[in-house]
Formats: sequence, structure tokens, C-alpha cells
Amino acid sequence: MKTKIFLAAVLFFGINAVSFSQEEITIKQVLRNSSTDAIQGTKDKISYVRINTSIPVTINNGEQNTIYLTGKFSSEDDYSGFCTLEEGILYVNSPKKGTNITLELVDNVSMYYFGNNASVLVNKDINVEKFGIIGIENNSIATINSNIKGDDLSIRSRNNSKISFYSIDVDKLDTQIEKGSEIILNGKANTLNIDKDESSKFINNKFYYSDLTEAIKPKGGDTVLAQGEVLYKLKRSPFDIEKDSAGNIITSTGDTLSKDELEYNSFTVLRSSDKANVLVGKNARVNISFLDRGLIGEDYVSNYPIKGYEKGQLVVQDDYPLDLDLTIRKDIGDITIMDGAEVNINSKIDEKERSYFLFKDAKLNFNQETKIEDLLLEMDNGSKVSFKDLKADKVSLQGDGTSDLEINGRVGILDRYKYDDINLKGDYKIDSIKERKIKTLAIGTHIPFKINKIEAEEVKSEKIKAQDLGRDKMSFALSLSYGILNWSDRVTKIDDLFSSPTNEYDLRWGNSWNFGIKYGYKPNKRLSLLLGIGMEFNTFKFQNNVMMTDISGVKRLAYETDPLIKAESNLNAYYVTIPLHFQYFFYKEFSIHAGGVFGINFRNSSTGFQREYNIPNVEITEEWGTNYNNFKPIKLEVQAGIGWSTMNLYVKYALTPLFKDNREREVYPFSVGLSLGI
Repeated sequence: MKTKIFLAAVLFFGINAVSFSQEEITIKQVLRNSSTDAIQGTKDKISYVRINTSIPVTINNGEQNTIYLTGKFSSEDDYSGFCTLEEGILYVNSPKKGTNITLELVDNVSMYYFGNNASVLVNKDINVEKFGIIGIENNSIATINSNIKGDDLSIRSRNNSKISFYSIDVDKLDTQIEKGSEIILNGKANTLNIDKDESSKFINNKFYYSDLTEAIKPKGGDTVLAQGEVLYKLKRSPFDIEKDSAGNIITSTGDTLSKDELEYNSFTVLRSSDKANVLVGKNARVNISFLDRGLIGEDYVSNYPIKGYEKGQLVVQDDYPLDLDLTIRKDIGDITIMDGAEVNINSKIDEKERSYFLFKDAKLNFNQETKIEDLLLEMDNGSKVSFKDLKADKVSLQGDGTSDLEINGRVGILDRYKYDDINLKGDYKIDSIKERKIKTLAIGTHIPFKINKIEAEEVKSEKIKAQDLGRDKMSFALSLSYGILNWSDRVTKIDDLFSSPTNEYDLRWGNSWNFGIKYGYKPNKRLSLLLGIGMEFNTFKFQNNVMMTDISGVKRLAYETDPLIKAESNLNAYYVTIPLHFQYFFYKEFSIHAGGVFGINFRNSSTGFQREYNIPNVEITEEWGTNYNNFKPIKLEVQAGIGWSTMNLYVKYALTPLFKDNREREVYPFSVGLSLGI
């Protein structure tokens, strides 16, 4: 949930009990975020600054993240709410009153937006780690008087806005200038991309670069941007190609490119079993489109900078903050999607084979017609794949943990593991199914691989109905539990046979052990039905002077009234139990459960029943046998609890009394304990 910090007055002058003075004052706020979320960018860290006010704003370096507002204020309403901090994004909006704003930042911020007639002066140096973005629009003006250094930087100037830079030193600079806007550059970049319309200005008389890529009119061989609006052409200064003795290529400036580097940078189609073509980092959101190889050549196009080539893969870095549009050749198809990332395929696919590897909570959506003869899907816990229109001769499905696969279309052969925990849904037809008995793969590395050796497999009946798929969610498991045991009573006498003190039959906490086998059925990833059979051993330990007596040949309980006699006793009851429970997983492996336990009493005993007589110089101990048979033959209990994975805390309470016909006392056992398995 988003956390908002509203600006409060902590330093001002001229305040009385009714209102503010009309003298100009300054309000200071140290930006603190009370959020305890673990999401990147939350807490006190600021990663993105958005200025949406026409009041002049100055951004300086500071010892802490602080904001100052100067003006004449009549009440708190004049400035309340103009500054908010939401998940690492600092919003500065227009207060009702104010003449200028100063923002001091200790955090390194490389993402800025200036809009709504903003007037901004930046004096704080900017260090671009991997990528940075500076956007300005809607008649705004910004002057960057500081140094900008680092990797990839994008600058956007739109709608009659103007931005100038004192010094830039980056690897790649991407600029976009629209509708009467202006960018003034000073510094250098290895690669400069320019996208401007005729009404805008681009001034770079004191800006140096090695490669220039600029927007031009469509011509043969040009490449198309992901959004399909502008065409680009790469221009390089000509150089002579030389080779060293090893065959590596040397440029005229002395740089050397190894054969491997040349292969990686030529974007060769990879079909080896230990590599994928595209790697999408954690929590990124990417929209992918495909183009014919002849149109896009050897490059990719994206609307924002990405990490690029790394060991033969096209890499989108972790935690990318914006929705990324990525256009690649249609023969670059195998994709690895890391934890929490989401990829949308927005182009038709017609290929012989494709492989997709999804890690925990990753999502992959095919939004167009998809034709793949041989398709491999490897899905980790919580991942999701959906096909709008799939036509495949064979789909190989491998899973580790519960995942969802939605198919709309037709599949020739579905080759899957019998217990892959992947739920199938959608409007589909599958001609035949192969089910493997043994899992041979668990996704545990970002380098996908295939298994060549096939374990034992069986073929189910042909033309199987789609609704039958994914229903074999049966499992067997051992369970063990231990609880502390007591009883609650509802009357205060014993058959009117004996008179004795109140609470004479109170217990000390006893022991309850249970072990057994559970059968589980899981209709979906959250709900489970559990049925089992087991053995339970209960020991009731009396707290007071309870003895055993004999009434008409039947062993009964009684209270020892003679103060010179000490009685000690326990009762044991043994049951065969049949538990039935429902379990609901409300968050990942955290669950709640509820149900009942039916028990059949098959053996009873008493242990430790003895009477010791306190007679001087004489030691007399009277022991009773172990025969005691006054327990009810059956019992019924209710049970509920909460757990994580297979470990559960539970509470049980009996609905039936413990003794036959309440022969001793009407008592109802209960226990609290811990179980492995429910």
C-alpha cells in the first residue's frame, strides 16, 4: 500500500495562536517515510523526482533529504499536501501560496521529470548507474549546472520546453525533442541518438561523440523503433579493418574485438542447450515485438536504454522502473524471465521451436496468434503463462511448484510430468498426453538447460478431454503431532456417590501424541482436502489426591479424604483416529485449516495408581491394577490451526464427553500442540 508523507511546518517565525504572520517565512521538512515495505525504492530513499509546479525550484546537494518552501502563509492550508513521497518517488506539486522551493538531496537520483510550466535549476551532480532519465514538457525550463556521468542517459523535451546541460560524460545518450522544444548539450558520449521534429532545436556545438544515430525518413535497410513511429539509421566514421595474427579484428584507433565479442555483438541466433536469447531481469515489465530479419538487421530497438548484450544474451536489467517496449528480430525467440517479471508478446509467431523459462512469480502473455511446432515451457513456483491462440504440434511442460498455464487453441501432444503442479485452464483441445513419472528438472539457475535423458514415461489414452488435465493432485504424507492435554468440566459432582472438595478432579497438563498417514487432494493451488488414519495416545495426570476404588466390581475414581494417605494416579487412553480437514493457503506457503477428528477407543489403562500410608516407622504402599474401562468407545473432536509449509499450530476440542454415561464426571478433553503435517 502506498505511503504518503505530507509536508508539515517544523521551522517558521511569527506564529500566534490563531494564524500565521504575513511576513515571508520558510518552512523546512526532512523527508521521512514511515513505510516498512520491502519494495525497492520505499522507506526514506528517493529514486525519482517529479516537479509539477511553476514556482521556481532549485535542487542542491545536502546532508539529508530536505525540502524548503518560502512564502507568506495565512494557514496550514496554504502549503498542505504540496509534497508527497510514494514508494521512492518524490512529487513536488503547486501549493496555494509560495515564492520558491529548494530541494536538498543526499540520495543519488538519476531520474527527473519537470512539467506544468516548471522552472528548475539543478546544482547537484548526477551519477548515472546503468541508466538515467530526464524528462521535461509543457512549457517548462530547466538548467542543469552540474556534472552528469555514467552509463546510459535518456533526455526527453516536449511541448515547447527547454533544457540545457553544463557537462555530460556518458556511454550512450538518447535524445528526443518534440513540438517546439530545445536541448542544449555540452560534454561527450560514445553513442548519441537523436530523434527530433522540424519545429524543435538541438544545439550540440560543444558536444562530442563517436557514433551518431539519428531519425531520418524511411529508406531501405533502416530499422524500426518498437513503437513503430520513427525510423533510425546508424552513421559511423569510416575506419580501416585490420587483423592481428590470431584473427581478431583491430580498428584504426587501436581497439581490439575478439572473435567471441564479434559473435556476441552480431546477435547470432543461439540454439545451444545452455543459453537463451533474451534475459528479462527481476520485476521488469517488457512488451516484445518481432520484425523480419531484413528490416532490423543486427540490432535491437527499445524506447528506453537497457543493459544490452552480455555473453550472447540480450539483457534487460533487474527492477526496470518503466514499461519497456523492445523490438527484436523474429528469429530471436528463446526467453528467460526472472522472478516477478512480466513479458507481453505482441507479435504473431510462426516458428519450428521455442523455449521459455519462467522463474518464481514471473508472467508471460502471448497476445497474438502463436504457431510453434515444438514448444518447451519451464515454469517455477507461482509463474503464469497464457496463450490467446496457440497451435503447437508438441508442448513439453516442466514445473517446480504450483503454477498456472492458460491455453486457448490446439495442441497435438502434451508432454508433462505427472506431478508438475501446473494448473491448466482455457478453451483448448489436446490430442494426446504423455505423462512422465519422475521429475528430472528443477529451475534453480538463470542459465536454462534441457534434459536429454528421458526417464520412464507412460502414455495416457488418446483424445483425452481437456477438463481432465491437471486433476491428479493426489499426495500421501506422514504426520506427527504433540500437544499438551487437559479437560473442561460442566458439572461438579460424581454420580452423587461421593462427596469431595471443589475442583478435586483437576488435571495437571498431560501429553497427547499422534502419528499417522494423510491422503491429500488439491483441486486448486490454494485449497486442499486431507483425509487420514492414525494412532493417538493420551495421558491424563491428576493434580489432587485421586484414587481408584471398586464399586460392584467396577473400577471407579474417587477422592482420597484421609490426610495421612497420599494417592497418585494417571489415566491412559488409546485411539484409532480418522481426521478430515480442509486447508487453505492464503499467502504463499502460509495456511489455515479446520476440520474434525473421529476416534475409536481400543485400549485403556491406569498407571501409577497407588496409595501410600503415612504411618510412623511403617511403609505401606497399596497398588491397583491397570484395568480401567470407563472411557467412551468413540469420540468426536473439532480442530483448527494455522501453519507454514508442513508445520502447524493447532487447537482441538472434544464434542463428546470422555467417560461412559458420564460415569465419573462430565468432562471434555482439549489440547494445544504442534504438528508436522496437519
